[in-house]
Amino acid sequence: MRGEDVDAKRNPRRALTAALALVAALGLVPGCRKTEQARDAQETPAPRAAAVPQAPVEPAGPPSPEVQAAVQGVIDAGRVPGLTYPDVPRLVPDLKALYAAEPDGLFWFAGDSAHPALTGAIEAIAQSDQMGFNPADYDAALLAKKWESIRSGAGVTPADRALFDVTLSAVSMRVLQSAHWGRADPRLIGFDYDVRFKRLDLASELRSARDAGGLPAAIAAVEPQFPVYRRLVKALADYRALAAAGEPEAVPDLAAKQKKVEPEKPWAGATALAGRLRAFGDLPKGAAAPEPAKDGTPVYGGALVDALKRFQGRHALEADGVIGPGTITALNVPAAQRVRQIQLALERERWLPDTRKEPHVFVNIPLFRLWGFDPARPDDPLRMNVVVGKTLGHKTPIFVGQMAYVIFRPYWSPPPSIIRSEIVPHARRDPSYIERQDMEIVASGDENAPALPATPENLDKVVSGKLFIRQKPGDKNSLGLAKFIFPNSENVYMHGTPAQSLFVRARRDFSHGCIRLEDPARLAQWVLRDDPQWTPERIDAAMHGERPTQVNLKNKLTVFLFYDTAYVDSKGVVYFADDYYGHDAQLEKALAHGYPYPRKS
Repeated sequence: MRGEDVDAKRNPRRALTAALALVAALGLVPGCRKTEQARDAQETPAPRAAAVPQAPVEPAGPPSPEVQAAVQGVIDAGRVPGLTYPDVPRLVPDLKALYAAEPDGLFWFAGDSAHPALTGAIEAIAQSDQMGFNPADYDAALLAKKWESIRSGAGVTPADRALFDVTLSAVSMRVLQSAHWGRADPRLIGFDYDVRFKRLDLASELRSARDAGGLPAAIAAVEPQFPVYRRLVKALADYRALAAAGEPEAVPDLAAKQKKVEPEKPWAGATALAGRLRAFGDLPKGAAAPEPAKDGTPVYGGALVDALKRFQGRHALEADGVIGPGTITALNVPAAQRVRQIQLALERERWLPDTRKEPHVFVNIPLFRLWGFDPARPDDPLRMNVVVGKTLGHKTPIFVGQMAYVIFRPYWSPPPSIIRSEIVPHARRDPSYIERQDMEIVASGDENAPALPATPENLDKVVSGKLFIRQKPGDKNSLGLAKFIFPNSENVYMHGTPAQSLFVRARRDFSHGCIRLEDPARLAQWVLRDDPQWTPERIDAAMHGERPTQVNLKNKLTVFLFYDTAYVDSKGVVYFADDYYGHDAQLEKALAHGYPYPRKS
């Protein structure tokens, strides 16, 4: 292997810097930072660029033996020599289709003449970091170096040109597909999301890219087109700039036996705190430095307290302005780690279908937040807090479902695991437990099934599955006054709860896996908004009626249970959460595998 290629793999940052410099030397424009106005325009899908300059005239063919042998060698082997990840088995059908249509056997060249779109393709690959990729994974430096060699013409053989041509095609295909459906298969890392329907006709996409707007425009067209993705791309650039500027001084730990620092108290860490909050944008640039106490110790107060509350609110912490160990830990997370969280969020966003086209409910589990969106009523979105599954043993699963019906004033039939591990042991110790919890033992799920006494014999039958326990409808019912069913193998659904106090907490992973709703009546109104029979008054009456009422939806509603630890709202505020379930760590491990990423058949 050539020494330059070895250096590119060992030091991808230096190699990429060199590549970008080379791209600039070739007359490309590798990346002035966008203005705020241009960034705001990213809220809408990027339009395709204008047509590239006139392409050179294609020779009539056939390909020379050297060109044909070089291209066919890659196709036959499913391997592109020289790449960091040379194996390209999944690209072989697309490469075969692409090159079969070229009279001279070359895609980016017409004989010895390069197509005008070639340099733009190299630029787009070099700038793939703007989408959250590592350009070294796509051999950006190697491509720029080889293009320089090809351009020079010195000692370049037809086989050299052909191998460069097919290398650029394979890498371009990888970037296009990665931008569209991601790299890791979500079904292998805890997400029951099937992205196979998102596979592109890469030969067609690349041909259009070459002959129309160029590879940059083609990438922009296949990326997710919903606003939150564009906002995450902007946040990635901002946090990259923050990381490049150098890490501000760390906020010191609390002194021994010190549990917290409250507002208006002297604290030696106030100056470092101000520095980090200013860097993160929570403290205005022009805010005054902390005032000193009589002994010269800076005082934690004034604008600094408000800034910390903003920071806490963005990081799933209690926004009380009190400095404790958890707040200090969040404050000292390096900007580079936040960059990685955004990159992982972008990867997951690519797994989603185009959610702009149909009504849907979306739950982001680590943010403990639900959104509802209807494209017919874009100005009336739904927002509410939720409680999700506990991190230990009761994680809320990640999948896409179809909400089919709502039940007002429901019974609760606890799952067998809760019955065996919690309810029956309580009932054996205290025979009145079942009645006090508004529960009953029954022989069937019929509403009119008679209640049976909580005798030891009946409890044994409950454990063996011959009898059942359910909780009667009402204010004590663990499901509250409504539940929303999207049938799934995990038996997970959304429901109300009598434990409303949990919603004031910043971290809300308390359930056994189902999703508890802050305002089930509001969700019911939104879900049934197109059914004129179900007015808010009728919904309230059904929630407080005497018996359960099931309402089947006229049109099933897509429900996304999702997981991102980074999110940007419509005002541009960036939120981060801890990786409670370890899904970020799983995705990191999968991405470390490199191409060709494992995929589920």
